Amino acid sequence: MDNIGKHILETQNENFHIDQLLAQKKIYSNAKILQGILIFITIPLPIIIALILKFYPTLFDEKHWIFVLYLVLASLFEKVLENYVDRYKKLAASIQEAFDTKVLNIEENESLNTVNIDNELIREKSKGPRKKSKRVADVTNWYSLNIISIRTNIASILCQRTNVFYDFSVRKRYNCAMRIIVVLTFIILMVISLKNDITLKLFLIEVVIPSIPVFMFAYKEINSNTESIDNLEHLRNLIEVNLNNLTIESNIQKPLLRKIQDRIYSNRILSPLIPDFLYYLIRPKLEDQMNYSVEQIVKKLTT
Repeated sequence: MDNIGKHILETQNENFHIDQLLAQKKIYSNAKILQGILIFITIPLPIIIALILKFYPTLFDEKHWIFVLYLVLASLFEKVLENYVDRYKKLAASIQEAFDTKVLNIEENESLNTVNIDNELIREKSKGPRKKSKRVADVTNWYSLNIISIRTNIASILCQRTNVFYDFSVRKRYNCAMRIIVVLTFIILMVISLKNDITLKLFLIEVVIPSIPVFMFAYKEINSNTESIDNLEHLRNLIEVNLNNLTIESNIQKPLLRKIQDRIYSNRILSPLIPDFLYYLIRPKLEDQMNYSVEQIVKKLTT
C-alpha cells in the first residue's frame, strides 16, 4: 500500500465503516442501559429503601427482612444482567475489531474469539443512528488527521496508540468515580442511621447490609478496571518503545501490530463498561490531547 496514513483517513469515513461504528456504539449503548439498571439496583436503591423505612416505619412490620430480600434479589438480577451485558460487549468489540483490521490495514487473526457479524446486524443497529447527524459526526474522522503524511504502517500503530490512550484515560477516571460513589453511599446510610440512637443490630440492618451490594459491585468494577488499566499501560509502553529511534519512513513488523490488536480486543471484551456521560464529559479534552500527541510524534519521526 502506497500511503497507509491516507488509506486510514479515507477508509474510515466510507459509508460501511461509518455504519460499523454506529452499530457498535448502539450495541454498547444498549449494554450500558442494562449496566445502568444494575448500578441503580446496587447503589441508589438501598439508600431509597433505607429512607423509606426510616421515615415511614409503619409501612413494614418486619423491616429487617426487606434488606435481606433485597440482597438476594439484587444478587440474582446482577447475574442475569451481567450475562446480557457480556454478550453485547462481545458483539460491539467484534464489530470494532472488523473495523480496525480493515481500516488500519492489520492482518486478521482467524483464531481470535470474535462473534460472526453479518451485514444485517450492522444495518439493523446503524439505521436509527444514521438518521441523526450528530451521531454520524461523532464517528466521522475516528482517527487523527495528523497521520495524513505517514506513508508506512507507523500510521497504524499510532491509531492503536490512540485507542489505548483514550481507553486508559477514561478508565482511570471511572475508578476514581467508583470510589467516590462507594464512600458517599456509606456516609449517606450512616447519617440516616445516626439521626437516632442505633444498636449494633440496627447498624447491621440499616448500614452494613444495604452497603453490601454497593461494595461488591464497586470492588468487582474497580478490580476488573485496574487489570484493564494495567494491560493498557503495558500496551502503551510497548508502543512507545517501538516508536523510539524510528523515522517516518520506517515500518513496524506486522506480527507486532497483530499482537497489539489482540490485546486491544481482549481488553474490550473483558473490561467494565464506562457510562456514556463520562465519555461525553471528557471527550473534548481527551481528543485535544490525543491530536496534540500524534502531531508531536509525527514531528519527532520527521526530524
